[in-house]
Parts: sequence; C-alpha cells; structure tokens
Amino acid sequence: MNKPLAEIKPEDAIPLLVRIRLFILGKRKPDGFTRLVFTISLFSWLILSIWNAVSYFVLLTSDVIKQNKGFSVEDVIIKNGQNLGFNGEEFLESISAFYFNSFFVWLIILFGLVLMYRKKTIYTFIVLGGLAFHFIYMFIVLGFQYFIEDVSLFDKILYAILVVITLIHSLLMKNEELITEKELRMKN
Repeated sequence: MNKPLAEIKPEDAIPLLVRIRLFILGKRKPDGFTRLVFTISLFSWLILSIWNAVSYFVLLTSDVIKQNKGFSVEDVIIKNGQNLGFNGEEFLESISAFYFNSFFVWLIILFGLVLMYRKKTIYTFIVLGGLAFHFIYMFIVLGFQYFIEDVSLFDKILYAILVVITLIHSLLMKNEELITEKELRMKN
C-alpha cells in the first residue's frame, strides 16, 4: 500500500478525504431539508468565521501593513473605539481579545452544525448557545453600540439566518420525533 513519494498522485488522497468526511458527517445521509439547512448554515458560518479570522489577522499584522503601505490600522481602530466611547488603546485590546476568543466560539458552533447534519437534537443548544455566548461576550467586551454601528447589515442578516434556520429545523425535527413516537406506539 505504501508507494514511493514520486509515484503518489492527487487521486490517492481521495479515499482519505472520504474517510475523513464519513468520520465527521457520519455514514447516514440525512433528509433533503436537513442537508439544505446544513448547507445554508455552513455557508453563513463560513463567511462569519472567515471574516473573524481575517479581522484578527489584520490586527496581528498591523505593523507589517504600516511598514509596507504607510497606513496605520491601529490608529483607525483606536479612533473608531473613541467614537464608541472607549479610551485609546483599550478598544484595540478589547477587539483583539474578542476576535481571538470568537475563533473558539465559531469552532463550537461548527461542531453544533455537524451534529445538525447527523440529526442529533443537542445541536440546537450548541449552535444557539454558541451564538448567545458570542453576542453576550460582544456586548460585554465591545458594547451594544459596536453591534449597532460596526457590525454590517450583511453580517446581521447572516446571524439572523443562523438563528432562524436553527430554530425552524429544530422545531421540525422535534415534531418528526413526536410523530415517529406516535407511530411506534400505534404499532404496539
């Protein structure tokens, strides 16, 4: 099975990728509605988490950006923080911590989405709990004014999509379980 490195082709990785996909998503394919909800949720999650990662990366590389482009990202962030009522570098530290910690929250939400695909009822608490933690943490660290002024309408729509679609899917999944239980009782 082991081939010399010169003989390995890209298609040799396909069985490994299939095994990883089966390990993460499971062997059973859910119904079409669950797959649709999962795809929409995953797309929303992907955009929000990539935006979080890019924002954090820009903060980390602000010195490099200033050296190469002559543009101070830190000055812009500090000025924006002052407009939101923060003092000087306090906002810069707060937003850096927020982006760093949000990365882990987005990983938890991704775990919840995987459980959604597998149709595990606990996923609702993980996804909505992760989003609730994200918002509470945002309001505590950055303030509600940050959410109103600095979070784009597009991001707010993506958050709303995640919340609403999770609630609808979990409600329908719960109804599906109740119907299945009734059918089982009727057969017995």
